Order: sequence, then C-alpha cells, then structure tokens
Amino acid sequence: MEQAGDALVLSLAELLGGKQVDSNVIGQALAVICAAFDFDGGLIYELDQYNHLNLKERCVSGALTLRESFSIDAIDPAYRSHLAMETFVRIDKSAENGAAEDALLELFAAQALVVVSVVDETLRIYGLLAFVQQEARPSPTAVSQQLLMTVLSMFGRYIGVRIYQNKLTFAKSSLESILDNTGIDIYVNDFYTHEILYVNRSMATPYGGVEQFFGRKCWEVLFPEQNGVCSFCPQQKLIDENGEPTKIYSWDYQRPFDGSWFRVFSAAFRWVDGRLAHVVSSADITDNKRSEALVEYLANYDSLTNLPNRRMLVKECERRIDEAQGGAEGYLLFFDIDGFKNINDTFGHEAGDEFLVQLGQFFSGIPLLHEAIYRNGGDEFVAIIDGDKTEANIRNLAKFIHQRFAAAWELKRGDAFCNVSIGVARYPEDGRTAEELLLKADQAMYKVKKAGGRGVLFGYEL
Repeated sequence: MEQAGDALVLSLAELLGGKQVDSNVIGQALAVICAAFDFDGGLIYELDQYNHLNLKERCVSGALTLRESFSIDAIDPAYRSHLAMETFVRIDKSAENGAAEDALLELFAAQALVVVSVVDETLRIYGLLAFVQQEARPSPTAVSQQLLMTVLSMFGRYIGVRIYQNKLTFAKSSLESILDNTGIDIYVNDFYTHEILYVNRSMATPYGGVEQFFGRKCWEVLFPEQNGVCSFCPQQKLIDENGEPTKIYSWDYQRPFDGSWFRVFSAAFRWVDGRLAHVVSSADITDNKRSEALVEYLANYDSLTNLPNRRMLVKECERRIDEAQGGAEGYLLFFDIDGFKNINDTFGHEAGDEFLVQLGQFFSGIPLLHEAIYRNGGDEFVAIIDGDKTEANIRNLAKFIHQRFAAAWELKRGDAFCNVSIGVARYPEDGRTAEELLLKADQAMYKVKKAGGRGVLFGYEL
C-alpha cells in the first residue's frame, strides 16, 4: 500500500506540475483520485460574485445526481467556518452527524462525502472540492485516509491557483468596468519618459481605441503634431523639491479637434512597479461651459437687441478709463429716442420691440460705433468712443444719425417717425468714473430733449 501510495503521489505531482492551471489536467486528476479511492464522482465548484458555488469540472460514474449551482448559504455558516479551517472533512451517513453534516450529504445525494475547501487569506471559502460515494462502503483505513489527505492537499493547492487567478481576473475586469463607465477619462504615463502605462476605454475611444496608446508617449497620441512635452503640462506642480508626489492640480482644457471642454485633474503617484507616474483624469464639462457662457451672455447682453447691456457698459467704461490714465481722452454718448412712446401707442409693443432691434442694428452698422454701442435700457442707448476722435468727429456722427432719423423706419405695421436726443460727456473733464460720465451725458441729453429734441449737447455746454 505504501508503494502504491507513493506512486500515486508522484503521478499526481507530475500531472499537477505545470505552471499553467489546465482544465484537462484537472479532469485527469479527478479521474485518478476517484479511481484510487473508489469515489463515484469528483466535483470542483468555484464561488462567483453572487455568492453561488458553480460546478466547473466533474468526473462521475453512473447516474450521479449533480448540483450545477447552489448558494454558499446552503451550508450552515458555522459549518462553513469548520470547512475553511480543516484540511479536509469526511462525512459518512452511517456515523452520528449533526444537522449541518446531514444537510451537506443531502445536498450532494451522498452516502459518504469528502470535502476540501479552497480559501483566501481571510479563510473565506472561494471553492470546494467534493468527492462523493453514492453507496455505503467500509470506512477507509488510517493509512488510506492519510494518503487521501496528502493527495487532496496537493490537488487543492493546484485548484487554488486557478481560483485565485480567476478572482484577480474578475477584480481586474470589475475595476476596468468601473473605470470605463464613470464618465471620466483616465490615462497614466511614466512621469519622466511620458510613456503611457494605462488608459481607460472612454479616454481612448476618440483617438482610435486603447491599442493606439500603449508603447507611445502621451503627446504622440493626443497631440501628434508635437515633437515633445506639452507646454501646458502641469507635471512640475505635482512634485516637491525632493521629487515626491504632492497635491492634485486641476485645470480646464479645450480639445482642439472638436471643441469639447474638460475639467482635468493631474496627480503624481507611485505606479505598481514603484516608478513615479502621472495620472490624468478628465470629465467632460462642455455642457457646463455652454451653460456658463449662456449665463455670462444673459448677464451682459440685452436679449432683445443682442447688444451689450448697462452692466457691460459700466464695466467696459471703467476699463477704458483705467487704460486712459496719463492724459488720454474719451467720449460717452447718450442716445434717447424722441417719440418712442408714440410708436408703442400707435402700432403696439411688438412694433416698439421691432424698432429697437432695427435701431440696434443701425447703430452697430456705423463704423465709429461698431462694438462700441450698448443698450442702457428702454429706448436709451449709450456709446463709448476712444479719445483719438475730435469734437468735430462726434458732431458729424450726430449729424449723420439725425439724417437717418429724418426718414421713416419701416415696420411690419407701418412706417414710424421719431428722432433722437444726444448728450455727450468727455473724459476726464466731465467725470472720472463711469457713473459720473453717464450722469453728465444724461443731463446733457435731457436738456436737448427739454428743448424739443433732435439735437446734440456736450457736457461743457451745460
């Protein structure tokens, strides 16, 4: 028996000696063990992510009842701990068993059962080796049982490698699935060589897929027209004076080929092999940018005429005043429509809006006022003109505008006639802030209007 046992151990050792776990080898080993120890069946189960033990390999003789899958909870929790701790467990129906043993025999429809658990470092069961006898047989001798223990210990380690590899594969695929479906683009490159070490699918797809990244430097994929490191790369902000990782750096970037915007997060960290790496993650904020641009537009532009509004007027006026320090001059023109109320009363407010749109287009079309005209509110418009113009230029502009107002404004509901009063303030003598200049120009305009309208008055003439 001892020689036969040694031969069996050597035979299995040779069979299980490969570096790769092979299902065919597992099947052969099951057949050898079942034949050597008179089992009717040998079964290999692996635990899945749903806590079900699934039958992966089998070697059976006769009409053996098989459980293709069952919940690990079908085994009493306390008894699971016992299975995890023991090298192997033998249960015989003829012996005095507890409820947990009887339940396990019933689960496999067995008269006798040998179970070996495959566990991780926390003694959590990840697999089971079950060897079944359907009919009652004499109990094995101590020598036979010791040999079986040795053989199953070898076999359990072999199976354990496969289960551990599957566990790692599942963990890796789960992590990759998470990273591919977070809505965040991610890639990792070597901190110093810039060679790409990892990229997730959402990052890679717009550039032709994951295979386009590996073996290449980041800019070779993302900016193929470049010959080196991107000028905006924030890497040096990610390490301290000793070259160790510091804090996360964030920035916004617009992709050149489609105009999409991304909020980018960069950080230095140690890669799995210890080298310093740079992880770049980015979230698409194109919709946010559009929303921000819309909010900014609504805050600074008149929705009817699409001209910049009073808020923009004051801000731009203050900017020009700041730039004009040191003797430069500038003009602020205040336009108020004479007879605008009559348009609304005669043709309705829709016609009034139509007129204001035409008026905004007229003002914007004058070269001197192009990108210099603002809607102050109602029927009031304001222009800011740089100080390289003379008072004569301003008076000629007013004359041209009054000539246009001498003709009719063609509206959908009929021709409208009106005019315009113009007040002019000059920087710096009429004011050194936007509000002071607006007040002076408004006062000048009001005096024109009070005198009958259709005129122009400068602040110094008040």
